[in-house]
Amino acid sequence: MQDGIPVQSSGFFNHNGLAYTTFQTATSVEVLKGAGTALYGSDAVAAVINVESLKKPSKEKEVSVKGMLGSDGYVSGSVEMSDTIDEQDSYRANVSYMHSDGWREHTKADRFEGNIRYDHIIDDNNDLKIMFNTSVTDAQQAGSFSDYANIENGSTDASDSSRYDTALTKTDIKRQFDYARLSVEWNNYSYDGLEISLTPYVRYNRNRYVQTWYPYHYPLNDNELKTVGLLEKNIYETSWGKVITGFDAEYTESSLKYTQLYDTSVFGKNYVAGPIFDYDVSYMAIAPYVHTEYDITQEITLTAGLRYDYNHYDYNNNLQGGTTDPSTVYYRPEDKTDDFSHLSPKLAFSYQPTKDMNLYLRYANGFNIPQASRLYSMKNVAGYTSVTLDAETTNTYEIGMKKYFGTKSYAEIAFYHMDVDDIITQDSTTKHYYNGNSGVHRGIETTAQVQMTDDWAARVAYSYSKHNYENDPTYGNNEMAIAPNSLANARLIYTPSYLTALRAMIEWQHVGSYWKTNDNDAKYSGYDIGNLKIDYAYNEDISVFGKVTNITDKRYAVSASDDYTPGDPRQFYAGLEYRW
Repeated sequence: MQDGIPVQSSGFFNHNGLAYTTFQTATSVEVLKGAGTALYGSDAVAAVINVESLKKPSKEKEVSVKGMLGSDGYVSGSVEMSDTIDEQDSYRANVSYMHSDGWREHTKADRFEGNIRYDHIIDDNNDLKIMFNTSVTDAQQAGSFSDYANIENGSTDASDSSRYDTALTKTDIKRQFDYARLSVEWNNYSYDGLEISLTPYVRYNRNRYVQTWYPYHYPLNDNELKTVGLLEKNIYETSWGKVITGFDAEYTESSLKYTQLYDTSVFGKNYVAGPIFDYDVSYMAIAPYVHTEYDITQEITLTAGLRYDYNHYDYNNNLQGGTTDPSTVYYRPEDKTDDFSHLSPKLAFSYQPTKDMNLYLRYANGFNIPQASRLYSMKNVAGYTSVTLDAETTNTYEIGMKKYFGTKSYAEIAFYHMDVDDIITQDSTTKHYYNGNSGVHRGIETTAQVQMTDDWAARVAYSYSKHNYENDPTYGNNEMAIAPNSLANARLIYTPSYLTALRAMIEWQHVGSYWKTNDNDAKYSGYDIGNLKIDYAYNEDISVFGKVTNITDKRYAVSASDDYTPGDPRQFYAGLEYRW
């Protein structure tokens, strides 16, 4: 989400969704771990991420200019301005630009971001917040390596595949993101204890890329989404707690064109230049919800919620339905509609015996619909061209504790178990999707912050988890691929009392080993890297900052499956911010 509004429709999920947000100039990023409450989509089964683009406008005029230089031709700059115009109106706006030549061949990237916030007070009981966000990314796209020796040797090649080199002579392999959203949030406080919020919005997403992974015939994927949505929320404060009701509604027109750019032959299949898929999807989603927080006693709070989701797809094939492409790898289904609905209950208890300790127990039921591309961009696999995917349902159970030690130190621990029914799985050979039996995710998460002295503080986060299929027809009880058992992050922070304007941090990041495929036939060892960050406020107007990422110049893969995606080598950055 960005500013509490989804950045993409739930029916057209893309794992690069955060790239749509204006993250380079974000004020903050809020992460709510665990299954979401009824306030969020029922597909928020593991966490909710909200990028806050602009903070509240300033009371007096302020301008900030920021610039940064870095390794491999990295340069970025931004300008932000804010002011209060009169008693009713104020604004904040910024723009930013980033360019990088990239450390590998064919990885040059350019990105633009812009944000505008305009606040207007209508009267004592009504106000408006108008937000506009946009981002444009144009990035060359390297491939991956099939030979891990290229990772170990620090190769800067774009790929070790002759097919990639051939594709590069035929087309410009790149990825382009376009995003824009306009929203108007109206808040009303006319009734005692009741806040009414109504947020209509329009949104545009477009994602274009040349597919560089299996089956390596380098098609162009172009997916365009036009959305109109409405969020309605009512917050009623009572003497015993809080009641929140509302609904989320959205309508999206989507077009997808999946095109073979040139004639080629791969693995005995002949791909002919021309359209593979060309279809439109109209998508509608509506979800009413209720969320209640009831204070049983001063120490015990009961939280309960209920959310009903209804999702409807209307698919229209612009090619001949019931046919395959010339390679016979892909299947184009006939025009059809698909509907999914689910009622998701949520329940939690919180016990706070003292002001500095909280114990909680939580249950959440979730619902994850199949994405449009999995429903309609089908593989031509015998017995599966007529199969319709079912939605996944999840049940998450969590128990945890958080304890504060003074004002600057705390410790938190949580145990969770999540089971997933009708899990949507991809076959490792044919790459088609099907509903398996179930999956189980369980683990422990710990976080601690310690203020060791006036100058030194430390933060540590660690999780250990297991992610398994359960009685899957293909994978049995195997562990899921690319799902590390252990993740860790540790930070040592130095803020010297004799120079409070200085803040230095050294960070360790750990990703444990994991299976490269669902067949569990080979593992990747994971990696450990370190980073260093320094900020210094020279005075009220000038700040300097810098960082070194991957300080040991570790050679590793950020992703390992059938092939390997290399992680960045050691990189240096330095910047300056001037405010007036």
